[in-house]
Amino acid sequence: MTDISDVGLIQGATTRALLEIERSICPSTEIDSISDASLRATFATGLAWIERFIMQPHPDLGRKGAVCPFAQAAHEATAIHFCALDVGEMSFDVFTDVMMRMTSFFNKVAGNMSGRSDLLSLCIFPRNLRPESYYKFIDCAHSILKPHYMNAGLMLGEFHPLSAVRGAHSERICAMRSDVPIFVIRSIALHDILFIDRPSGALGIRIHELECYLHGVGNLLPPSEAARIKDRIEELKSQLLRNEDVVAPHAGDLRQRSGTR
Repeated sequence: MTDISDVGLIQGATTRALLEIERSICPSTEIDSISDASLRATFATGLAWIERFIMQPHPDLGRKGAVCPFAQAAHEATAIHFCALDVGEMSFDVFTDVMMRMTSFFNKVAGNMSGRSDLLSLCIFPRNLRPESYYKFIDCAHSILKPHYMNAGLMLGEFHPLSAVRGAHSERICAMRSDVPIFVIRSIALHDILFIDRPSGALGIRIHELECYLHGVGNLLPPSEAARIKDRIEELKSQLLRNEDVVAPHAGDLRQRSGTR
């Protein structure tokens, strides 16, 4: 737990990290122009993986086409932007605080684009992240951040070399396993229905995801599909209430057994 006296320190570290991110931003088509050799190498490794894996079909994907059908078009439209921050000595509190603020940064970048802002993918490279911290700074952070991003009309993808996340269409592929750690921010799209309302998620989170999806792309859906999602939301809300009805008496029973009134 963060002590109240640490808030100022976190805010200062967050501000410095955001400045680092802003100074590092570069379209994926222009990384050769970066003067910092280490940063250029990080971006080059990320782009090579995107071109080799994300932009290509895969035999274990479970469907036809590239792993991401939109990556090639986004790259060619100069709509993939790279940025980075050094997390080697960064606390988890500061990192999540920085990532919470990246929704505003994404919108700023989109607003300044002259081309296809609807294709914008903002790739954030957490540099100097130790492999033993991938689970916390990537996987755990993603679980914390995803509801916030969806509420802002965005999706957050998480990738790292040890990822065990399976594909939406096939369990035979670890679709989020990358050569370097990356977070990718983009606008909610129609196909994101594949990545939400999963049985492993908490009911409240699944309701939130569906509501955000409907708010983000509901106007693009056929009326029948929009109605189906609305019905699904109400179904999950009913399940949530039924679960509360079951839990509440149980809690009362525990209090009675312990003599608590």
